[in-house]
Amino acid sequence: HGQGELVHLQQGQAHKVLGNMDKPNGILLRGETLYLTNEAGSHGLAAYQSGMLRYLDGPFGAEGIASAGPDKILVIEDLKADGRLLRIEPATAEVEVLLSGLHEGEGVCQTPGGDIYFVEKTSDRLSRYHDGQAVTAASGLDSPAFLNCLADGSILITEDRTNFGRLLRFRHGDIEVLATHLRSPQSVIVGADGNYYLAE
Repeated sequence: HGQGELVHLQQGQAHKVLGNMDKPNGILLRGETLYLTNEAGSHGLAAYQSGMLRYLDGPFGAEGIASAGPDKILVIEDLKADGRLLRIEPATAEVEVLLSGLHEGEGVCQTPGGDIYFVEKTSDRLSRYHDGQAVTAASGLDSPAFLNCLADGSILITEDRTNFGRLLRFRHGDIEVLATHLRSPQSVIVGADGNYYLAE
């Protein structure tokens, strides 16, 4: 490993910010701090601010990351049979284990209403965390990867399948197909112009 990079895209140009990273995966900007998950290596979570990179203890094999209110973040671990869903307060380094025993956790996000959703790569389900349990919100997914909870309460979902990946939207209890035949799609965001931007 050690070949991962953090790249800043601006006006069509790519500028390397960090290099020699161990398979970076999730990315989350909170204020002036950029949080990065690492799927490999000894540090599952890092924080980058003002040109300095520091590592946070707790996660291992971390994949998805999302905001969980003003002070906390969610991290899910991509481990074969003992992955965890974590809620972390970076200011105090407090780590709360919400769920354990997950199989290859991938994406996680929290809705504006506070509901936490997550997916596991080997499961066809979109799950919701509720009172210490995983509750099925929808099924029929194939290799789900990334989640993005939007302001209107809907959730964007990508499926990490070569040439057969899909971009989906979960809304009002149903799954809508927005795009098909994608090449291993990863993250998807909503731009300032309202369009969806997808990384393959």
